[in-house]
Amino acid sequence: MSIGLRTSQRQKSMTHSLTYYCAWMRRIFRWKAQVPFTCLSTKNRGVEANKRSALGLSGILLVTLPLIAPPVHASDAAGWRWYNEPVVAKKPLKRKAPRTPSVTVTRTHTLSPTEQMQSFKRYFDDTLNDAVINPTNAKKVEKSMKLNQYVSEQSSLYGMTFKKVLLDNPDLSYTKDRPTEQAARSTYLTLERGKKVRAVRSLAEEGWGLFFVYKGNEAIDKALAPSVQQFADQHGIELLGVTLDGQTLNSIHHTRQNQQHLNVPFSPALVLVNPSTGEMKPLAYGFISQEDLLGRFLNVATDFAPDF
Repeated sequence: MSIGLRTSQRQKSMTHSLTYYCAWMRRIFRWKAQVPFTCLSTKNRGVEANKRSALGLSGILLVTLPLIAPPVHASDAAGWRWYNEPVVAKKPLKRKAPRTPSVTVTRTHTLSPTEQMQSFKRYFDDTLNDAVINPTNAKKVEKSMKLNQYVSEQSSLYGMTFKKVLLDNPDLSYTKDRPTEQAARSTYLTLERGKKVRAVRSLAEEGWGLFFVYKGNEAIDKALAPSVQQFADQHGIELLGVTLDGQTLNSIHHTRQNQQHLNVPFSPALVLVNPSTGEMKPLAYGFISQEDLLGRFLNVATDFAPDF
């Protein structure tokens, strides 16, 4: 198929060249109507002149023919046995799109106050320990001293701000209702004791009494019994002793055998009892002072409400 295509192209080129040649010949020989063609013959006179004219005309034709003929390009060399290998059209290379430069996004992490303090504490400890391990190194000792001074200044700033906030918000002050000065401390304690005594009397008026559960052979129980009886007599609350081992104590005015009516985990034990409702509330286990016992009465009377 390749050989036939190339032969057809050569034939078309030759036909085109002959057409131009014939046209040019017609233009050259148009003057034959005015000049007899016989003048070119060598038989007449001026044979030499006629020869020169014919040669000149031929030269002109040879020179001008390549100029007026359309160019015929040489075909490619034939292949083995006149078969040309098919030319495979090369696919245009696809240009790769330029890569977008990668951008690394670094997210900063803000340390929480707790993380900051932990980091500072490690740095403080490392600095101090480094100075202690190297006591002759003046720079390390100086660094630890400056760091210690910084901590003292920060603590002082916090203390001053704390005082300022208390003045702006007096309800935050603990000492407003609980003075710590010695001159006012005794007055405060007297007022607090009055509240506790009133709580005992209030419970007694509501029908509450006190059980003292003990073992007559235990030393701690024997030591606590006189204090409990004195407390009941002083504040006007009924007291009944309950012995767990059958041994009674003379310091308790009224005592009964337990007979499995009370089940307490430890002794001695103080239990609030309301006979009218059958309700019981434990007050204390083990040894307890009268002042602390007053506070327990206040806690039960107020249902353990916070006192500040």
